[in-house]
Amino acid sequence: HHSACTRRSGHLSTCLSITTPQCCLLLDYHIMASTHTTPSSQSLFLQRVASELVASNKGILAADESVGTIDKRFQVNAIENNEENRRQYRTALLSNPALATYVSGVILHEETVQQLDNSNSKLVDVLINNKVHPGCKVDKGLVPLTSGLPGEQVTSGLDGLPERCRAAKKAGCTFTKWRAALQVEGGDDDRGLVRPSAQCVDAMANTLARYAAISQAEGLVPIVEPEVLMDGDHSAEAAARANEVVLSALFAAMHMHGVVMEGALLKCSMVTPGKSRGGGGVEHTDLVASLTVRTLMRTVPPAMPGVVFLSGGQTDDDAARNLQAVRKCAVDARSPWKLTFSFGRALHNAALAAWASKYLSGDVAGAIEAAHGALSQRAAACAGS
Repeated sequence: HHSACTRRSGHLSTCLSITTPQCCLLLDYHIMASTHTTPSSQSLFLQRVASELVASNKGILAADESVGTIDKRFQVNAIENNEENRRQYRTALLSNPALATYVSGVILHEETVQQLDNSNSKLVDVLINNKVHPGCKVDKGLVPLTSGLPGEQVTSGLDGLPERCRAAKKAGCTFTKWRAALQVEGGDDDRGLVRPSAQCVDAMANTLARYAAISQAEGLVPIVEPEVLMDGDHSAEAAARANEVVLSALFAAMHMHGVVMEGALLKCSMVTPGKSRGGGGVEHTDLVASLTVRTLMRTVPPAMPGVVFLSGGQTDDDAARNLQAVRKCAVDARSPWKLTFSFGRALHNAALAAWASKYLSGDVAGAIEAAHGALSQRAAACAGS
């Protein structure tokens, strides 16, 4: 029965976390209900946008830092964290006329979706006019998971999500993003993984799947982001095991909630050793690439048009180099997806520093020009140009 379920679902990984015939029957029912129908115009729109977001030699710029996160980055560059400075900085990033050369879409913070540039044009419209898809982060951040292990978290924001999606759509956005974060502990021996706990994985999978279904119902491509954190001293093999558990559960839940895979994207971590283990540098590149591609081949439905990677605490150079190695390994493995970047820090660390040095001296125009140059250089490196 499992083999029949696997053939009908179109990919091997669906049954990795399904162990009973009853579950397979239920899964088959949902697959037939969600995919064995004539595509609607909305479904075709979602598929087109998802495919455009992973267009060849382009990737996604993540510019959706929360107020707290951008505060840390502003502090490093001696910039006061207020709404006007955030608007000025994001204007500098998004007004780059060369952005569309390397960037297919930009994930925006809710605040940015409503902001204007220095010419009183909506920043969303600036992107649209530059043929770049605007998207919006719609989750409400991480909160403690009381049923999990100490320190584990789940993402909040399902309440009011349809309304936030409608507002994003009305503002001109074509896609959304929702992030979960999972810790790794154990996994280096026969005892198996300690973290993420089964409760954390279950909460993550069902929350992301419900978000994705709501986003698609409102006409927006969902980018599901189950980030397996680099924090810790775990091995690369342990990170691979954690990613397999997480992604298998996620896609089973997405099938159960009727998510159209062709109109969604996965944003995930590359498989790296924990930071405390010293997982950066050229010597780890081949291992990162092979484990990352192996993990995707074991878990991600081929119907999904692409996978985008977060930089996840890697250095700018490590993230760009590892991405190129992952792409090459994926070609050798004949993987069915487009693979590209959805970087935040690894794309605009240099742009922020270049912008801040001019902005602090009062040279707003010079700051924008400096940010444009630095962002284009990093985006070209990540795009492989």
